[in-house]
Amino acid sequence: MRYALIPKGLTLPELENTARKAGARDIKRAGTINQLFCELDAGQAEALASLPGLILKPLKEYKTSQLAVQLPVLEDIADVFYLLRSYFNPPITGSGLTVAVLDSGLRQTHQALAGKVVYEANFTDSPTAGDVFGHGTQVAFTVAGGRHALGEKAGASPGAAIMNIKVIGDEGVASDEAIVLGIDRVCQLAEQARTGGLLPTDDLYPNVINLSLGAEDDGDADDPVRAACRSAVLDYGLDVTAAAGNTGPGMSTVMLPACEPQVIAVGAVETLGELVIWEKSSRGPTAQGETKPDFVIWGTNLEMASDKSDDGYVTKSGTSFAAPLLAGLTGLLWESGRRAYGEGWQFRWTQAREVAAYFSTKPPQAPLAKDNTYGYGLPAMGAMLGQMTQVKTSQSGGTDAFQMMLAMVMMAGVIGAT
Repeated sequence: MRYALIPKGLTLPELENTARKAGARDIKRAGTINQLFCELDAGQAEALASLPGLILKPLKEYKTSQLAVQLPVLEDIADVFYLLRSYFNPPITGSGLTVAVLDSGLRQTHQALAGKVVYEANFTDSPTAGDVFGHGTQVAFTVAGGRHALGEKAGASPGAAIMNIKVIGDEGVASDEAIVLGIDRVCQLAEQARTGGLLPTDDLYPNVINLSLGAEDDGDADDPVRAACRSAVLDYGLDVTAAAGNTGPGMSTVMLPACEPQVIAVGAVETLGELVIWEKSSRGPTAQGETKPDFVIWGTNLEMASDKSDDGYVTKSGTSFAAPLLAGLTGLLWESGRRAYGEGWQFRWTQAREVAAYFSTKPPQAPLAKDNTYGYGLPAMGAMLGQMTQVKTSQSGGTDAFQMMLAMVMMAGVIGAT
């Protein structure tokens, strides 16, 4: 049986040596975020688990959840984002953003994704990083598909770049090991970019990891995927967006890794209608009592690229697509902020949560504070983008929390604009 090992006092070399002495086989390192994976029989696992300085976890499965929509799309969310991007002259397109899509691979030759993939890696048993299952192509499109043009089928930030990190196998299942190794690779790339002198806007400098997958929240803070997500956020400065899950409307249904406090959990609201939570969008609290999700955004009846042909499209619903929509929105907010504040300005949802009440909107009946259905609410995108064009500063390259708060507080008076 295969296990994850997380050091709690041991160095990674000490952990590997201890595992080898216990008889571990087929050891793989996620060295950047300090985890090991190995094969152990029951006796070896029991002996290793009794030793101090480490945590031993059997691997679990992660799956995607999505609903095909048979009805035609009545309105196109792509046009909403087109109008948001067109608020600027010249328009913003999310240029400078790179999102690592950890999913089932993608169809790079699709007309809406051609030329957008800047890196790929495969951590599954599949022979290629292509998309057989179909989910990854759709998620990548939602982030950055298409081009900026009225009536064009496009994702949130068509100027963004995609890293194709295949962690979901061709049958639609991922393991802790594949996901952690994928996160580890993205962290390596971020560190290489930083130490190599690349700017965060460089295509090979990842900014966001998107995880549109989930497993049941068991309340285990030492879960390997949760630990990897924490390291990506706290040690490497990445945002991690994750689908809240499609297991609502019951409470305490938010999936793992969206349950992790450092992860931006994204729920889904009905698209282009009243601001109403999608019935199947998962709710908090988490098994540890955390209020989740963090944000909600449109997630129903979305049109996206199909993996079946280079010009095909499908219409689906799910938090699997709300999460990458929020990840793609990062590019628009960040690009607009750079125009106002200078190239050194950065946008992170992890920091923005601190003042999210000032720029998010909810239905009148929802609690004003963060709640377990809407989180902070739907980001009021028109207000956010509009204020960033109006707020000017003499500082160049300011990235501290004060600047972030200043911008967000000024948005407070206009959150009803969207």
